[in-house]
Amino acid sequence: MKELMRNPDTFYKILELTVSTLNLEDMITHVVEELRELFTCERCTLFVADRKTNEVYTLIAQKSATGNFRLPLDKTNLAGFIVLTGRELTINNVYDDNELKKIDKDLTFCKDIDIICSYKTKNMISVPLKVKGEIIGVFQAINKPGGFLKRDMDAMREFSMILGLALNNALIVKDLMECRGNNRPVSGGKSWNGR
Repeated sequence: MKELMRNPDTFYKILELTVSTLNLEDMITHVVEELRELFTCERCTLFVADRKTNEVYTLIAQKSATGNFRLPLDKTNLAGFIVLTGRELTINNVYDDNELKKIDKDLTFCKDIDIICSYKTKNMISVPLKVKGEIIGVFQAINKPGGFLKRDMDAMREFSMILGLALNNALIVKDLMECRGNNRPVSGGKSWNGR
């Protein structure tokens, strides 16, 4: 909680945002923008773990007009690796295969996303988003001038608790709205990650 208390304005702003709207995309977009400013990085990305399709997909990819991305839920991409292993990652150069292979022999960076977005990812930190011990997503901060520091990871780890709860609640609301829109019965008390 040390990093949360060093950034009380961001902490309270994120709490306010998580209860201010039922719209998943609006809420997450604003929360992720607050975190991008906190980490003074170029972009942030939020991936959701979709265990039904065995994929991870982007819910928020800032400044990307190309839409959402889906990647296999495996160790060949950073988001899939984090969902499967639960590890936090700080990577100084995502294009350095030697750095990635030191983490895991199968780990690679999905360069296709950079190509599609006409963007160059350099460094990043990534953490799993958990609810009740289950990983439901991944949050990444990308391209901080000078690279990410230990205190960035400490802050990201602490804010990931709030972001995980916010994501879970937003996904529950989204599912409920879809059920009501389809005139399907809504089951009570079941969390999104438990479906």
